[in-house]
Amino acid sequence: MRSKVYFASLRARDENTNTVAKIRELFDRAGFASLIQKRDRTAIKIHFGELGNDSYISPVFVRQVVDKVKACGGLPFLTDTNTLYLGSRSNAVDHITTAVLHGFDYAVAGAPVIIADGLSGTNITWVAIRGKHFKRVAIAGDIAASQSMVVMTHFKGHMVAGFGGAIKNLAMGCAPPAGKREQHQVHPFIIKDRCIGCGKCVATCPESAIRLLRKKSVITKSRCIGCFECMTVCPEHAIEIDWTTEIPQFVERLVEYAYGAVKGKAGRVGYISFLTRITPDCDCVPWSDAAIVPDIGILASTDPVAIDAAGFALVNDQPGFSDSLLHTHHREGQDKFRGTWEGTDGFMQIRYAEQIGLGTSAYELIHI
Repeated sequence: MRSKVYFASLRARDENTNTVAKIRELFDRAGFASLIQKRDRTAIKIHFGELGNDSYISPVFVRQVVDKVKACGGLPFLTDTNTLYLGSRSNAVDHITTAVLHGFDYAVAGAPVIIADGLSGTNITWVAIRGKHFKRVAIAGDIAASQSMVVMTHFKGHMVAGFGGAIKNLAMGCAPPAGKREQHQVHPFIIKDRCIGCGKCVATCPESAIRLLRKKSVITKSRCIGCFECMTVCPEHAIEIDWTTEIPQFVERLVEYAYGAVKGKAGRVGYISFLTRITPDCDCVPWSDAAIVPDIGILASTDPVAIDAAGFALVNDQPGFSDSLLHTHHREGQDKFRGTWEGTDGFMQIRYAEQIGLGTSAYELIHI
């Protein structure tokens, strides 16, 4: 049976078809009101963006979902979890400050910001699952305690997972640093011939696992947490991972965490994905690169696998921008995420998520 995925284009010619109106209509058409009961503590799972990043979802758009949840009698709060790497969101004080600087204050967004894993990432609820890799997963305590949830996702690329959609938003976004660490468990290595000894990887490593030795970077594997920050900042692409053996397991661990994030919330979670400003990188980086394809629209569904499958297909159906990080696969129908990050297989997330029962990749796209 196909899951329903509702689609709103970005075309507008009057006040009834602007983006704000379409978000509210998507909430209604996707049946989100039935997910929320009176006095529900409803988590609005959102990425507030790293300082320097500007491609996160606008708080004005988030406000539309907040108001809809309130109209259902719910008690909405905006939430995310602390990061594994050093940056502007590694603890709740910096994280909330970043959120406010990006416009996610009560006056604009209409709901309080609660960092779901606490001040330093130790507010954890262990959720039992029956996965290939995990028997239990660490989920942020306040997300686990919420009765319902609306997951708002900026759909974009990712250098390891291929793309970041609803599944990744659940997996990494609902996990405290301990859970993020469990998912990663991937250790990069240095290609010495490419390394120029600039030290950018040394400066960015949150665990001081990299040092310079004879003007070449050296990674201490026992200290590495696999956060990929060194790969992100290396100007010479001198840091790599074993794509063949490690990445499939990474993706499976990620998907199992997504499964744990919504366990116990059957029929209580809705998903909205923004296929706009589709950048090559996660919003965790402190910049926003040029989009790899044109803006497409907004999706809504109660199935995280179906909404990711639809988003993946819609992005690949677009012509790619040649003046972006997209190196190959510029033609319509080609895999834009593989064309940006050569070693990735984004659809792997969808295949494994369907296999473990998180949702279905079969969908009916309904235009509103």
